[in-house]
Amino acid sequence: MPSDIYSTLWALDHNRLERGVDYDVNLCGQRLFTLKRRTLESRIPTYKAFLNLLDDYEADVDQPEEVTEKEQNDARAFLNRCLETEVMKEAHAFLAEEGCAPEGKRGFKDMLYKMWFTSYTRTHNDRAQRSSSAFEHTFVGETRCGHVIGFHNWLRLYDEERRGNIRHKGCRCCDCDDRIILTIDFDWKGKSKTRDSFFVGTSPEFELALYTVCFLAGDGAKTEVELGGERVTIATYKLNGQIGSCYPILQEQDLSDTESDTEDESDDNLSAEGLDFLEYLEDQNIGPEMGKRRLKGIYEDDYTESCGRRSRTPFSQVLFTLKKEGKVEVHINNDGVDIVTILEHT
Repeated sequence: MPSDIYSTLWALDHNRLERGVDYDVNLCGQRLFTLKRRTLESRIPTYKAFLNLLDDYEADVDQPEEVTEKEQNDARAFLNRCLETEVMKEAHAFLAEEGCAPEGKRGFKDMLYKMWFTSYTRTHNDRAQRSSSAFEHTFVGETRCGHVIGFHNWLRLYDEERRGNIRHKGCRCCDCDDRIILTIDFDWKGKSKTRDSFFVGTSPEFELALYTVCFLAGDGAKTEVELGGERVTIATYKLNGQIGSCYPILQEQDLSDTESDTEDESDDNLSAEGLDFLEYLEDQNIGPEMGKRRLKGIYEDDYTESCGRRSRTPFSQVLFTLKKEGKVEVHINNDGVDIVTILEHT
């Protein structure tokens, strides 16, 4: 696959905003962003269509959510605006040439709608509501068991900060040419999010185009690209055959997890979380055998980001519960490494 498609999309983001002109970022202030929403809506059609979408969703993934006709129309209006831009036209042309998308504009739009706006569930429960989607998770943000999951768009963070719903607790940024990648910890409506990362200054259509290309034609769950002179990993996780989550990661970003492994939690929570995790592994074609350390990393980073997880469910307790239920075995190989074998997928 041509490696310069990503830098081409980066260069074609003509609706990007310029720091110091269109917006400012204050890493030490109470308000992270200074930006005039009215200016955005009057100047750039894709921004207006994107901002119109943000109030269409229920944050809690465990609450029922009905997709109304208005929400469908808002989503299609947003896609129509995106398809008029050069960056999305380039993404379409590339994907069509690679055999990953229909050549016609209508077919491509229908594919985008299905990829990004089709509802599905994020929990291992036959009675669970289809209350999530790729767009909602990635661009809008969701909550589960007291934590924020997804929420990888800077305009959404700006809009919620403007409404008084965000309390940021620390962040750092890296310049990528004339745009930024921001890593931040924050509370949203009293629920926490750690190590969130997203672009700043980029347009909604650029992010939609980039993530779509990476998901359909990239290097699996993580695609390494160069944007604005920086090496960046674009994460595009799959869940239930759909896009689970998308976001940028700086290659030097610290993704270590600080959760304690010594908490003693209810068997019901641990069992349910274990089933969700096994389902995720099967969906990602991971297994059936791997090192315990690698499995722990997947659980604490990739799975937690894509699906969220119930509070106080550390890896050691989940693994112990799966062993007790006969779904996995753990043994030590000849090199002294703990190996986990999955005996039964969900």
